[in-house]
Amino acid sequence: MVLGQRDDNAIPIPAVFIFVPGMPVVVNQNTHQGLKVVNGAAYTALDVILDKAHPGHRVSADTILHFGPPAGIMLASETTRDLHFVGMPAGTVLLTPISTKIKSQKKRPWKRGDVVRRGLPCVAAFACTDYKMQSRILDRAALELRGTRTTTVNGEAVPSQCDPYSLYVQLSRCKTLDGITLLSKARERDFVGNTVPEEMSQAEQAELWGWPEEGFD
Repeated sequence: MVLGQRDDNAIPIPAVFIFVPGMPVVVNQNTHQGLKVVNGAAYTALDVILDKAHPGHRVSADTILHFGPPAGIMLASETTRDLHFVGMPAGTVLLTPISTKIKSQKKRPWKRGDVVRRGLPCVAAFACTDYKMQSRILDRAALELRGTRTTTVNGEAVPSQCDPYSLYVQLSRCKTLDGITLLSKARERDFVGNTVPEEMSQAEQAELWGWPEEGFD
């Protein structure tokens, strides 16, 4: 990805998209709704179409660096297997770069002007949120059983307790315990006594049985 206008937000690298053939990606904007190339759709990235305006610079035996977005990226999934576009391999769809404008805002005084970034509307999907993985079953999974915020313990900032719903989703997506790898050491506080809040449990029961929630007061 490249920067289209000035950028005073002190980011050393405006944006980077690393491509490896066969890598999983997720589209993050609705681009071709009729073809189901929409926000949240998962694909396998097969190849990139290079832009001649941004020639590559080999930095190692297996790495080439391009200072600009590619002309497109070739994707494949179950939803594309019946597609066949002229000049493209069967079962693939082409995703092309788009320009996104990030306007300056009063809450960001360090960003003095509008910024335009141009790049592919997709991201690498080696990692996904538990929300994205609901209803899916995996052979292997690397889990981070931590909360999304930080708390102070003995004067040190540490990740908060893992949300009980997130804990359930993460631990139930893998077929076997042997397929689970923990990115951080398991903490007792994330498991022992980590239950759904009483008010949430009551609300779920009320919804299940069709009872008014005030009946639990």
